[in-house]
Amino acid sequence: MSDRPSGTVTFLFTDIEGSTLLLRRLREGYGDVLADHERLLRAAFEEAGGQEVGTQGDSFFVAFRRPKDAVLSAAAVQRALGSHPWPEGAQVRVRIGIHTGDASFASDKYLGLAVHRAARICAAGHGCQILLSQTTHALLEDEEEDLPGLDRRDLGAQRLKDFDRPIRIYQLVGPDLEDGFPPLRTLDSETPLDATNLEDERERAGDERVTVVIADDQALVRAGFRMILEAETDIDVVGEATDGGEAVDEVRRLRPDVVLMDVRMPELDGIEATRRVLAEAGVTTKVVMLTTFDMDEYIYEALRAGASGFLLKDVPPEQLVAGIRAVASGDALLAPAVTRRVIEEFVSRPPSAARTPPAQLEELTERELEVIRLLARGLSNAEIAKELFVSDTTVKTHVAHVLQKLDLRDRVQAVVFAYETGLVQPGEAVQGT
Repeated sequence: MSDRPSGTVTFLFTDIEGSTLLLRRLREGYGDVLADHERLLRAAFEEAGGQEVGTQGDSFFVAFRRPKDAVLSAAAVQRALGSHPWPEGAQVRVRIGIHTGDASFASDKYLGLAVHRAARICAAGHGCQILLSQTTHALLEDEEEDLPGLDRRDLGAQRLKDFDRPIRIYQLVGPDLEDGFPPLRTLDSETPLDATNLEDERERAGDERVTVVIADDQALVRAGFRMILEAETDIDVVGEATDGGEAVDEVRRLRPDVVLMDVRMPELDGIEATRRVLAEAGVTTKVVMLTTFDMDEYIYEALRAGASGFLLKDVPPEQLVAGIRAVASGDALLAPAVTRRVIEEFVSRPPSAARTPPAQLEELTERELEVIRLLARGLSNAEIAKELFVSDTTVKTHVAHVLQKLDLRDRVQAVVFAYETGLVQPGEAVQGT
């Protein structure tokens, strides 16, 4: 389009932090929240002369002719979001990244490294944070642009994924802007630039920080798990509990993303604690059970109580970390293969009373029924996609629709549901056994 800024352009990217968790919490109400978010952002961008290049999910990509306009619009966005009366106590926390550079416009899109650099700067930030590149900062300085009540804090040289040279990043600060953020999500200075496997895993699992409570009556177990998890920059251990009652209290107080819950604890065991945790209104916390034996009989009841999976106490550190990230991002902990053995054993024990298939099953399409049957056999999204000759993205969409229509928390609950309603019969092939 001819009215797009060209030559030296200031690019602005936005993204909602924790959008997946927000969606799971608000369910049908998320659409209204997203509509308000879009309306507030578009108003701020249009007021400052920004040209909306595109949106993807809850993210915006906007181009400005002047750095000052982009910065002022970013501040206006955060003020508008902060003062908006969001429903159900929700918080819409948007990160913003700004970079100025040369780019060409062709085939209705901008081309050039400047676009990618702006996107990476945005990804490095946290919700409510506004980040500027050194180039944008320097242009504001050179042009002596007046930004009333706003200043820029030097966060130092940072190494961004896919770029071989560090870039100095600045944070926009002001009396009405949130401050005191954790370190940026950039490559650590001690990590070789080509060692990005861990960063890739974190990006796949979701880029919000994961908060964890550890509930176990053994101090050495708690200390060991804490040591492993606190070595990760995207996981925070926010509390500990020595029995089930304390675990329930800590979840109520801290609202963590994940609880590592020992099955056997004094006073109140992990199964009853799980029931009480998940019975709390508005709780989005996921429970991962900890057990000593791979076929612990209590695991069956824990899964019925709503646990999202389980881990052995002697789990390798990398599996512990990967498992927590997977559960926090909405997946069920159905790996390694021992978990599938437990599921197979669990579902071979029918409930004491026969159940009539729920009416919600009638809402599922034929394709969604296929997906839940394959999911119950232990197939991953990639394996389901291969089986049905569709893309991974399509499978993810089908899984999300199944969980929503059946009012299920996660994949583990879908597996339990499939067997208990007769969609899948005990003894059918289970992957990984």
